[in-house]
Amino acid sequence: MTSPSPSLRVERKERLRGEILAAASKMFADRGYEAVTLREIAKEIGYTHAVIYQHFPDKWHILAELSRETIGLMVQNFDAIAAKHLSPKERLFATSRGLIQFCTAHPQQFRNVFFGPENRNGVRAGQYINDIGAPLFGRFVQLFFDVAKDEGLPNKNDIVVAHTWWFTIFGLATLMVIQGVVPDLPDQTLVVEQTIATLWAGVQAVPRLPKSAIAKRSGRSSASKAIFAQRPKR
Repeated sequence: MTSPSPSLRVERKERLRGEILAAASKMFADRGYEAVTLREIAKEIGYTHAVIYQHFPDKWHILAELSRETIGLMVQNFDAIAAKHLSPKERLFATSRGLIQFCTAHPQQFRNVFFGPENRNGVRAGQYINDIGAPLFGRFVQLFFDVAKDEGLPNKNDIVVAHTWWFTIFGLATLMVIQGVVPDLPDQTLVVEQTIATLWAGVQAVPRLPKSAIAKRSGRSSASKAIFAQRPKR
């Protein structure tokens, strides 16, 4: 009996690696990263857990690869949409919609990246996501700067205003991934369009707040202190 050719072995290895990633992605999203073991992933695809070690040294490296793949797809999605629109404003609106559509169309992948464990191989989740997502987040911010310059917005190159736009878009995407399609709620497409229109009206009319407008984090506001002071003691 002849042994498989090198190309066939590589193909089988890549196919098995893909099966591991697909199974892990679904299990992480359904049950949570911490609750899933390598043995369970191996059982899901019909192998022993020893086979997984031939492809990944541990569970963390599976999640890391899934995260990189998802961010890569999000970057591709952003670039493809941006290339279809000439004006920066059109690109801003279209990529905002595109981001939400991507996340709601791929909730499993989105959950694995953004809802994963707090500790990511010794790095806090927020820092890890910021690091691997830098190519994506950088595109978002630069596009907003381009729009501000092209449209003559009052806050050119203001990172706070740029982040306000994209945090809102990401927040809406996250909420829609969490809740899914709820029949009793307004049409999601209309909600997206209303959000974008409201944001646009805001960045045109509202100047960026000064730092003095931020309440001190260490204590309650004077209003809340007054409310608590008026409460009867028990």
